[in-house]
Amino acid sequence: MNGFAVAAIVMLIGVIPCAIVVCRGTAIEAVVGYQAVSSIAVMVLVLLAEAFSRFGELELPIVLAVLLFGSGLVFVRALERWL
Repeated sequence: MNGFAVAAIVMLIGVIPCAIVVCRGTAIEAVVGYQAVSSIAVMVLVLLAEAFSRFGELELPIVLAVLLFGSGLVFVRALERWL
């Protein structure tokens, strides 16, 4: 267990408050919580790829980071009708 694996575990603990906001918050708070959870997930995947020295698995977090921006725009566009 190296420092990168420990950092990934610590970052996963930060998902808990964001998940509570997604479940219990208003619609716009849920979008912000979703964006935060997605960003943390990307960072955790990068840390795990570095921790286990599997640099070929850095493709997934890179693709997720690019798609994260588009998915946030889709959610905001869908919520625009009700706000």
